[in-house]
Amino acid sequence: MREAHRERERSMGNLMEEWATKLAEFELSTALPRRWAHTQGVAERATEIGQVLGKNAGLLVAAATLHDVGYAPQLAATGFHPLDGARFLRDEHEGDCKKIGVTPDQGRCIDDQRQRDRGRVHEGR
Repeated sequence: MREAHRERERSMGNLMEEWATKLAEFELSTALPRRWAHTQGVAERATEIGQVLGKNAGLLVAAATLHDVGYAPQLAATGFHPLDGARFLRDEHEGDCKKIGVTPDQGRCIDDQRQRDRGRVHEGR
């Protein structure tokens, strides 16, 4: 029974990794090929480290794969790539901060930026 549970967790982790890889490749590979190469290297390191983590390995690799997605020119709204990437994942992919590896500080940063954006809209900026 435990082995079946572990296998299901590994499968879910693999799906998360595949999704993250496809998304990062789409957003970075053409516009920023050097950034995409860097991202692939970070993902490889995360895969190596992930062998120790067990069930959370997929989350680690997905977060590593998506860590620089905010550099993509089409996503750069604020110029601060961690914020732009987190906002993209949250808004376009319904990303839960925990699922996409956003720290609580980044989550608060997103909320703060959202409040500032709303203020600009209300003030006519």
